Amino acid sequence: MKPDTLMVKFIMKLSAWLNATCKDTGPLVSETMDHSLSFSKRWRMKFHLAICEACRQYVSQLKTLRALAERLGKEDAPADPRTKLSPEAKETIQQALKNFQ
Repeated sequence: MKPDTLMVKFIMKLSAWLNATCKDTGPLVSETMDHSLSFSKRWRMKFHLAICEACRQYVSQLKTLRALAERLGKEDAPADPRTKLSPEAKETIQQALKNFQ
C-alpha cells in the first residue's frame, strides 16, 4: 500500500472519530461567527476546514453574506424615534398574538 493511501485512510478515520464531517462542521462555522466555541469544537472545525475545500468555500460565502448584511444595515435610514403605534394598533397586535397562541 502506498504511503499516500495510508495517510488518506488515517485522515478519514481521524475525521470520523472527531465527528468532523461537513454536516457537523457547517453549524460550527455559523456558531463561531456569533460567539466563541469550546476548545474541542473549535479544534474539530479547524481540522475539518484544513482538509475540506467545500467547507472553506462555505466559510468564505458566509463571511461575504455577513459583510453585505452589515453594509445594508448601515445604509438603511434609522427609524424616527418619535414614531409610535397608536393605542388601537397596540391592542390589535396584542389580540392577534393572544389568538395566535
